[in-house]
Amino acid sequence: MGRMRGRGHRGRHGLQNRLRIRLFKKLQCEKMGSFLFKTRPLLILVLLVLCVPFPLYGAAITDIRFWSAPDHTRVVLDLSGPVQYESASREDPPESLIELTGITSLPKKGDIEVKDNYLLKISLVDLGKGKARLTLHQKAPLQTHIFTLKPDLGKTHRLVIDLIDVRQEKKDQEERERQREVRPRGTKIVVIDPGHGGEDPGAVGPRKTMEKDIVLKIAQKTVHLLNQQKEVKAFLTRKGDYFIPLEGRARIAREYGADLFISLHADGSFNPQARGSSVYCLSLSGASDQAAKLLADKENMSNILGGAFLRPASLSKDPQLNQILLDLMQNNSMKESFRFAEFILQEIKEIHPLKYPTYRQANFIVLRAPDIPSVLVEAAFLTNKEDERLLNQSGFQDKIAVSIVNAILKFFK
Repeated sequence: MGRMRGRGHRGRHGLQNRLRIRLFKKLQCEKMGSFLFKTRPLLILVLLVLCVPFPLYGAAITDIRFWSAPDHTRVVLDLSGPVQYESASREDPPESLIELTGITSLPKKGDIEVKDNYLLKISLVDLGKGKARLTLHQKAPLQTHIFTLKPDLGKTHRLVIDLIDVRQEKKDQEERERQREVRPRGTKIVVIDPGHGGEDPGAVGPRKTMEKDIVLKIAQKTVHLLNQQKEVKAFLTRKGDYFIPLEGRARIAREYGADLFISLHADGSFNPQARGSSVYCLSLSGASDQAAKLLADKENMSNILGGAFLRPASLSKDPQLNQILLDLMQNNSMKESFRFAEFILQEIKEIHPLKYPTYRQANFIVLRAPDIPSVLVEAAFLTNKEDERLLNQSGFQDKIAVSIVNAILKFFK
C-alpha cells in the first residue's frame, strides 16, 4: 500500500509538472505572437531593405548637356552622386559606349539630336538592375576622354566626355602658327579672350543674363573693329559657347604670336549696388588688395566650373634656363601690361564709371603668358541692375569695344 501511495504521489507531481510546462509554453507562444504582431511592420521594413538591390543607394542622372567646339564636342551628365563606368568604342558605325553602374533613375530625355561637326545624337538606355548605357553616335571615329568632377561651386557630380578630333586640333594649332609667320612686317597681333563659356556661365545677372554670352558679343565687335585697321590683326580664343581651360587661352595667344592679350569679363558681386568697370594685371607676389585677390580666386575657379582637363607641357629640357628666360620675359611683359592698363582705363572712364581709378593686380591664371603683355578687363557689373541693362544694349557693347580699340592703337604707337 505504501509503495502504491508513493507511486500515486509521484504520478500526481509528474502530471502537475507536465501541465505547468504546457502552460508555460502556451504563455511563451502567446507572448511571442504578441511581440511578432507588434513588431511586424518593423520586421517587414528590415526585410525589404535587406532585399532591395544595391542601386537604390547609387545616383540619378538628372540631365544631359552638350557643347560644340571647333575641334571637339563635350557631353556632360549631371549626377546626384558618384557612379562607376566602363567605356568602349566602335568604328563601324563610329560610336562611343559608356556603361554606368549604380544608376537609380534617368532623365525623361531619350535620344538627343546634336548634329554638330562630330556628333549625330546622344542615346541613353536603361539596362535594368541599376545599369544604363550612354551611346554617342559619331560622324567619324574620335579620340575619347572621360573624367568625373566632384561637386563644387554649386555644381553637382558630373561625368564629362570629350570627343576630340585630334587632326582638327592639330590643324587649328598649325593655322594659328601660320598666321604668326605670314603677318606683314610691322603688323601687331591682338588676341581677345571672351571669358568663361560652355559649362561655365560666369556671372549671372538679376535678369539671368550670362557673362559668357555678353563678353563673346563684345569680343566679336572688338575683333571686327581691329581687323579694319591696317597694322593690326585680331583673333578670338573662342568663337562660340564652349569652354577653354585658362592655360589653354594663353597658349592660343602664344601660338598666334600675340603682341597683346586681353581677357574680357563682366564682374559679379553679392552686393547688388556694386557697379563700374575695372582693369587687372598679373601679380606674381600677391594681390594689390583683398578685392583683387577675391576676383582672381573667382576667375581662376573657371577651370573647375568648366571642367578643365590639362595636358602636360614643357618649355625645354633645361629647367634652369627656362626660369631665367621666363623671368626676363615676364618682367618686360608685365611692364607693358601696366602701360596698356593705363590706356584702357583712360578710354573706359569716358563711357562708364570706374570701380577703381587705377589698375589692380592679382595672380590670374589666364594672364600668366610670360612673353605677352596681358590684361583682364571687367566691362561692368552684371549683378547690378543698371549695369546689366547697359551690358545687354548693343550700343553700350559697341562703346566698350571702341574704347578697347582706341586703347590698343595708342599702346602700339
